Amino acid sequence: MNRKIAVLIALAALSDAAFAQSSVTLYGVADDSITYTSNQAGHAAYQTFSGGLGGSKFGFLGNEDLGGGLKAVFRLESGFDMNSGKLGYNGRLFGRQSYMGLSSDNSGTLTLGRQYDFMVTNLQGLSSAQLFGGSLTSHAGDVDGIWGTYPVSNAIKYVSPVYRGLSAGALYSFGGVPGAVGTSQQYGFGASYANGPLKVAAAFLQVNNPAVARFDGGAAATPGGPFTNPVTNPIYSGYATAHSMRTLGAAANYTLGATTLGATYTNTAFNDAVATASTTFSGSATLASYEAFVAHYFAPAVMAGLTYDYTSAPHAHYNQLAAGAQYQFSKRTFTYLVVAWQRASGVDSTGHAAVADLTYLTASATANQVAVRIGIRHSF
Repeated sequence: MNRKIAVLIALAALSDAAFAQSSVTLYGVADDSITYTSNQAGHAAYQTFSGGLGGSKFGFLGNEDLGGGLKAVFRLESGFDMNSGKLGYNGRLFGRQSYMGLSSDNSGTLTLGRQYDFMVTNLQGLSSAQLFGGSLTSHAGDVDGIWGTYPVSNAIKYVSPVYRGLSAGALYSFGGVPGAVGTSQQYGFGASYANGPLKVAAAFLQVNNPAVARFDGGAAATPGGPFTNPVTNPIYSGYATAHSMRTLGAAANYTLGATTLGATYTNTAFNDAVATASTTFSGSATLASYEAFVAHYFAPAVMAGLTYDYTSAPHAHYNQLAAGAQYQFSKRTFTYLVVAWQRASGVDSTGHAAVADLTYLTASATANQVAVRIGIRHSF
């Protein structure tokens, strides 16, 4: 009897040791705000806005030690609206990220599933939107995707280990169309470097059939045929019928004590768009965005920043000025204030007089739009 008890105790100890080698973490963010907009479709608006400084989300992050420095990893992350409880990303349960893979300190990380491309993972952290402005300071309509509006499905992604501050990676997304490997496929690359106060990053992404692969449309556009446009922002909705789109960008931050200076450049090209029954544009169009900002910690719990963004389109221009401030109640909870103004000029992608349209808001009926947002954000 004593021998049996000893064996059971040994087995229980081995079982505990095995479980100790793996872990699952539940995490998330609750972010809600009140937003005033000077003009949405011709009228001023007051509204609650979930995720003003970054999407409300919850997720599971797990890993298992496989030995020899190798780990199995996974992430399941869901975005949701704080005010309605609805899932984001077209109702996907884990619409932000859902991937698994292998990770090694010496060999890097290889993951498969729905995940962010390098425009997001390399450049977002160096932007004013990430530091203090949220979606209101993202580049016009988030056309370059830095704010993370468009995760990539069916993707294989590799990120190298960090060597002397340098890391690089590549991503490929299968199009999934039988007999046409290139249709709806996506691929991209990225590199980043950090050394003391300096951070620099670059990224590239190619998307074929963006109406479906990127913007979640039901079907690709055909010349003269019916087309339900999945893009509502007039800054680039007229280009959604493109055969392909290519985005590239670079960003840098330099920190001087309590002050961070930053700059970003992105270039987004829509290639071979076709005119349909509901869209008039055909051909190619390129939008370039330039950003410069300064952020400063006035005290450990108080930070504020100022940013200027300029986006040039084929026949339109968008100037954007914004300021943001934060007060930290604790390590997990802070309140924030963001004020943004955008001015449009020229002719937009739909062939009409350009109107202002700050990211995730309804377009103004005029060339100007001002938004004021005050919110609170808690991480768990």
